[in-house]
Amino acid sequence: MSKKFRFAALALSLALTASVFAGCGNSSSSGSSSPASGSAGAESSAAETSKAPAEKVEVTYMAWYNNETEPAETQKVIDKFNAENKDNITAKLISVAYNDYITKLNTMASSNTLPDSAMMSESQCIKWAVNGKLADVSDMYGTDEKPLDSLAFTYKGKPVAYSCANEVLLLYYNKDLLDKAGIPYPPASADKAWTWDEFVSAAKKLTKDKNGKGPGDAGFDPKNITTYGAQVNTLAWMWPVFAISNGGGVCTEDGSELLLGKPETIEAAQKIADLSLKEFVAPTPTTSATFPTLDVTLLSGKVAMATGGQWEIGVSLKNSLKDGLKYGVGVLPKFKTPVTLNTGGPNVIFNTGKNIDNAKKFLKWYTQEDNNISLIQSGVWMPVSQKWYKDETLMKKWADNEVHPPFDQYKTAVIDYAMNNAKQVPWYYLPGYSEIEEVLTPGMDPVWAGTKTAEDAIKNDIMPKVEKIFSANK
Repeated sequence: MSKKFRFAALALSLALTASVFAGCGNSSSSGSSSPASGSAGAESSAAETSKAPAEKVEVTYMAWYNNETEPAETQKVIDKFNAENKDNITAKLISVAYNDYITKLNTMASSNTLPDSAMMSESQCIKWAVNGKLADVSDMYGTDEKPLDSLAFTYKGKPVAYSCANEVLLLYYNKDLLDKAGIPYPPASADKAWTWDEFVSAAKKLTKDKNGKGPGDAGFDPKNITTYGAQVNTLAWMWPVFAISNGGGVCTEDGSELLLGKPETIEAAQKIADLSLKEFVAPTPTTSATFPTLDVTLLSGKVAMATGGQWEIGVSLKNSLKDGLKYGVGVLPKFKTPVTLNTGGPNVIFNTGKNIDNAKKFLKWYTQEDNNISLIQSGVWMPVSQKWYKDETLMKKWADNEVHPPFDQYKTAVIDYAMNNAKQVPWYYLPGYSEIEEVLTPGMDPVWAGTKTAEDAIKNDIMPKVEKIFSANK
């Protein structure tokens, strides 16, 4: 899955809601296109019983991408589906660059030409459900076929989408830099996760200025750092993982109570900001924006350790293996409890077309691991079905290859971590989450820049706006 989750990729703008919901009607249909029937002849018994072949039905699937890997691999999967001619259905991929996706989707919605199915923005999914634009997919899977419960986008107790893949947040690191500094690799299992203080201590030893000095050394120059010990992604949906670890977060897991204003959330946010403002071990978000892809950032030594999504393995990290990148993967540092976040672009079916049943058949096939294994083995996706996380033979089928880190490390740092320590990003269940993000992103910018404390920004600027959004969508 693309860096969608880069997954903010992951957040198509709020413009989706305004124009789409005004521009497309609710002409829903629960049936699929009917195949043409043959006619009976009178001349012979053979003619009387013959029927014309069933007409093929085309199902459209639209997805957004930020890299070249996903559309090519997705097309291979769709080609396989079409070759098998499943239930006389053919699928057509509409691949759209992320930067063009909003315009494309709004245009199609305004002209009532939405595709049958699509990969929706995570933060927008429930909002579209609230406005009646998504089909109920609770009947799409049998009991033994359903994706993990953590991958269901739910509205009024029913799933309106399932993530096309599973993704979790991790800690990546340059092995050579840690070896040179004599620092043990970050733990690859949740029960041994570094504390936040241990993480900061390691980052200080890895941070070097142009003269080779680190924080705490006499003459250290924080304005001319050549290697940062750490880089923590401050996207609005990513940084709260540390607040959750500390006992806070955005809201409770049932969406009934806001947690943004809790002291535990404020403390975690401030400590993330202090990595660059006080500890001088991490780049500011402004500096981070000038860095290349994660693989090049690690390979060049700009950063020694960096948080990122599992998708980075297939989207970027594998590209620099040939250039000598030696990287490892570990679990995130913790405050109180070891936690990661899971996410994945939701596959939705629009209820505005006539191919709802056929779209369900396609998406059900498309999300079965045996059918999209190439996307999973490429390192971009993780499976969605529970059995692929419990059966070691199946685990190795998708994760034991030259693209992924060594299997023993990957199993505990990623597979076990995803099953035992993952919490849902609130966009899986909170209707107003897209609006909350619209407040949270600019509201936290002064915190990362050091012009406001986390307490000031969250309590005085963010919470008054978020509380209104939360109450209106509760």
